[in-house]
Amino acid sequence: MKKLEQKDIDDYLLSVQATFYAAVKKIPATTRKRMRNSISLVREKSNIMLLGDILGETFTKDGPALSEDIVIEHLSRQYDITGMADEIDYIAAEYDLMWRNSCDAYAAFLDSRHSEYRQILSSLRPESNYVSEQASKSEESQASALSLSEAWKGFVKFKSDWTPKIRQESEKYYEVIEAVLGAGTIVNSITRRDIKNLLEMAAGLPQQNKKPYNRMTTQECLDADDIPEEDLVSSRTVNGYLKLCQGLFAYLVKEEDVLESSPTNNVKFEAKSRSYGNYSLTEMRKLVAYFKTLEDWKKWVFLLLAYTGARRSEIAALKVSDIRLDDDSQRYYILIQDSKTEAGIRQIPLSLRLIEMNFLSYIKDKNPDARLFPQITNKTQLTRIFHSIRETLDIHYLDDFKRRRIIHSLRHTFITEAAKTNNLPIVQRTVGHELSRIGQTQVYIHEFNVSALIPVIDCIDWLK
Repeated sequence: MKKLEQKDIDDYLLSVQATFYAAVKKIPATTRKRMRNSISLVREKSNIMLLGDILGETFTKDGPALSEDIVIEHLSRQYDITGMADEIDYIAAEYDLMWRNSCDAYAAFLDSRHSEYRQILSSLRPESNYVSEQASKSEESQASALSLSEAWKGFVKFKSDWTPKIRQESEKYYEVIEAVLGAGTIVNSITRRDIKNLLEMAAGLPQQNKKPYNRMTTQECLDADDIPEEDLVSSRTVNGYLKLCQGLFAYLVKEEDVLESSPTNNVKFEAKSRSYGNYSLTEMRKLVAYFKTLEDWKKWVFLLLAYTGARRSEIAALKVSDIRLDDDSQRYYILIQDSKTEAGIRQIPLSLRLIEMNFLSYIKDKNPDARLFPQITNKTQLTRIFHSIRETLDIHYLDDFKRRRIIHSLRHTFITEAAKTNNLPIVQRTVGHELSRIGQTQVYIHEFNVSALIPVIDCIDWLK
């Protein structure tokens, strides 16, 4: 196989640039089309901005570029890239920068900043000589800029022989696939990592034929926390998502010639248990150390999850005024008010570790009535970011017993660690569980005050 040379790198980056240019050029028409099809532009903008934030971390964090897997997969089909880690890193960084520019263009257009959109479009335009050389391939470039929602419409037409039952089931599965991957995501940017993350999220879904989940939207089901194990979907259902993705991407490879290979290749769903696994102390140390390096709101969201045992929905719903000072103990605490159960409404002492990390400076001068983390538009975005972090740190999805380790496992790990040195009732109160194993005594127990709960929080020190 031919060794990758500088000319090959230049040609590859020009082809990537042409692809993003074609996609950005179609944004006005694509936006109008989605409006006609009643697709939510608010969610679309949220997904684009989240992707842009993640891509921006390529240039602020010490880790692989988001597109590294795509670049390696593309180039290794034609070239020998052995020992070319620096060249691959350079190519992936350039890819991420163009990808980020395309996200900025989309956000600018949706915000009616049309001059800024035009400037970004102009900056992405390849050199004129390359454009003329590629004129005969314009149709191919447009195909490679196909969005997920457009690909799905074509796939449904191709599957005209589906029975009504299979079509209905497939449409239901696709709602989840679109919510996780994004309707406007360019199909040739979807990687094996994205498919694996999709399957993890699907494995955490409730059975939507059961109450109360049958009255919830797809996004509400994805955002749900603490779903009882007996209510989770089966492994067979998760494999149904994988099978549908395999069919969709096989169609794009074989029928539409949009992709050279499917991102579902060699992807398997391994989980046999519906249980949540815990992270080891070493893994928690790695995770928390990484959380500390994140910027702005992401840093504090994940640190709060690690040091409070709270649900992601509870952290996402916090207002600035929910951070308070307890008169008796003189300790700051978090008031959890947004909960579906009486036990969930509670006070959680603020870890001294978070105070040492200057969390109070983060909330200083913010409007007390404002949301603490307005950047969170749905809890799924936290899951996506966490999956990326876990993979960067090479922490496995499954433990030795095939139990799933996801963002919710931060809560499980906190509870397990706190229960080692504290009485069960105060641990339950801290994390918002119903009090148990205390029988009639519960009648005489009123709210545990902040001082009583401090030992639960102070026993947690992931960085020691």
